[in-house]
Amino acid sequence: MKRFILLIMTLLPALSMAQRQVSDAEVEALHDRIISIDTHNDFSLAYCFPDGKYSTAKGQVSFDKMIEGRLDCAVFAAYIDQGTCDEAGHAWARNRAETMIAGLKRYAAENADKAEVVYSSEDIERVKASGKRAMMISIENCYCFGTDTTAVEHFYSLGVRMATLTHNGANEIADTCVDQGKKGGVTEFGRKVIAEMNRLGMVVDVSHASRLATLQAVELSATPIIASHSGVYAVKAIRRNLSDKEILAIAAKGGVVQVSIVRSFISNKPKGEESLVDLLAHVNHIVKLVGVDHVGFGSDFDGGGGMNGCRNMSQMKNVTRALMEAGYSDEDIAKMWGGNTMRVFKAVEEYAAAQRK
Repeated sequence: MKRFILLIMTLLPALSMAQRQVSDAEVEALHDRIISIDTHNDFSLAYCFPDGKYSTAKGQVSFDKMIEGRLDCAVFAAYIDQGTCDEAGHAWARNRAETMIAGLKRYAAENADKAEVVYSSEDIERVKASGKRAMMISIENCYCFGTDTTAVEHFYSLGVRMATLTHNGANEIADTCVDQGKKGGVTEFGRKVIAEMNRLGMVVDVSHASRLATLQAVELSATPIIASHSGVYAVKAIRRNLSDKEILAIAAKGGVVQVSIVRSFISNKPKGEESLVDLLAHVNHIVKLVGVDHVGFGSDFDGGGGMNGCRNMSQMKNVTRALMEAGYSDEDIAKMWGGNTMRVFKAVEEYAAAQRK
């Protein structure tokens, strides 16, 4: 009996931590002290090419929503749908990317009192201190690079600081999760692109890439990489999610797996029955596998993201609350929300700076 009582007394602190209710004030206070970063959204599609399906009016992303959700920085992607790998297709993709990048800059300029475009980790820290929101620009699908490595520098000069190598269809760089092995992983051109991204200071993003391409990209990159909006295959067995082998490789290189907030990537429950508990299952798996230093978040809002508990950027604080109520420390949450991603940004910037000497 005494042993049973002793066991209960030992477990009580852990149980109370895991079940404690977190106040709004606690969540707000934590966000005051940290930098929070969402590494992927598709706002540019709705903003630049509104139609019956996509429009900012019914979208999940805005600077006002970032303010309400206490999100400090978001990576806004210029999303390029995969088309034919020929001269006409590459020209279309390049124009599409340039149009979206210009549109994102215009949106930031129209809201200069609330936000600004950032180009470095130092910019993110400065903008956070000013009370504004930070917009970093990325490309989703390097299809727009065509077959010319000088395109990497062209888009870097336009402000792009991260690029997702592929989308849902093989391009000239690599094959993808939907056509595993079509290109044999990363192509010879893709190897040159990754080297050029490293040289310039552009983050390599492997979300959507095939398993082989992901592992090869990690090995080829001189800097840490990220998966900007992915889940864990061991928790939800779909091809878009990362295997443990991929997660281990990304972590070993110092990179970060940014857990998406896409219901279909995250939850095994019927639609409408999911909750942030399902999101935490992915976080917990990564933490157990490689540690808290390799977890981040990438919502994929306006591109399929959203689930019960976090429907849009205004509800990002709910993720913080869930982490706190699950027993994660303030230090751990600071790492997951932005510290880990900032570490990657700085490593990429430092490597590029060294190449310029």
